[in-house]
Amino acid sequence: MLYRLVEGARIEPLDVAWACFSPLSGETVLLNTEAAAILELLANHGPTSDDTVARILAADTRTDIADVTEALRHAWDQLIAAGLVRTDAAHEYQQR
Repeated sequence: MLYRLVEGARIEPLDVAWACFSPLSGETVLLNTEAAAILELLANHGPTSDDTVARILAADTRTDIADVTEALRHAWDQLIAAGLVRTDAAHEYQQR
């Protein structure tokens, strides 16, 4: 499964959190650092699997991949529910 950032989503840093606007819901939500890192990575890399996101973030932060995977585990559902991330089957992108 690949995840991709919803087109038009915008993210801005705040003091200890991040504000992100979802064009699908028309709402702005507050995100923690882990969720913001996912969005930033998807914005820079395009459609990406959750395993690849965890691997890249683990390497960038020099953190054990198991710890990163656990930290991101709940973020995916929250990002989808907020209208910031969509899922796509991998084969859809291989055909493009």
